[in-house]
Amino acid sequence: MKRTYDRQRGSVMLEVIIASALAIIVIGLLVSVQTLTLRDFQRALNENSANRNAYMALREVRELVQSSVQATASGNQLTLFMPRRNEAGAIILPVEPDTLNPVVLNVNFSSGTLTRSGVPLLTGIVNQHPNGGTYVPFRVQTIAQGVQVVHVRLAVRQGQGATQRTAWYEETILLRNPATN
Repeated sequence: MKRTYDRQRGSVMLEVIIASALAIIVIGLLVSVQTLTLRDFQRALNENSANRNAYMALREVRELVQSSVQATASGNQLTLFMPRRNEAGAIILPVEPDTLNPVVLNVNFSSGTLTRSGVPLLTGIVNQHPNGGTYVPFRVQTIAQGVQVVHVRLAVRQGQGATQRTAWYEETILLRNPATN
């Protein structure tokens, strides 16, 4: 009788060890899946934040360009001339550029910033197109007499470490208030 009791005790111990090993494997798999899920969630948050910041900066650039009378681009700098206004803030007719108060947008690739008259609008800008090669961030084109468009191109770094990637933003903006000649 004693042998049967020892066998049962040994088999119970073996069952406990197997159950513990299986539990450790299952817990390990759950932790692994959770870690991967959290990493993907963090990457998505980083991309969303970078996209939102780029969108807000481009929206401000778009509003400035559309409000301007004249634009000039030189290298990494875009100079916008707003319409001249009277003391009450109304646009003086005929529409002429306010050459005394230009709005200057500048991309500094070494610091990775887009600034408006020295105030940062966007960070993380790189001088490499996602497909390789450098680019010019601003270009002004006259498409008809008195009609100008501004091309804005920006490559923005998103994320950090292994999840880092570069997003490309490009926009063509028509000046709404051309100077009358």
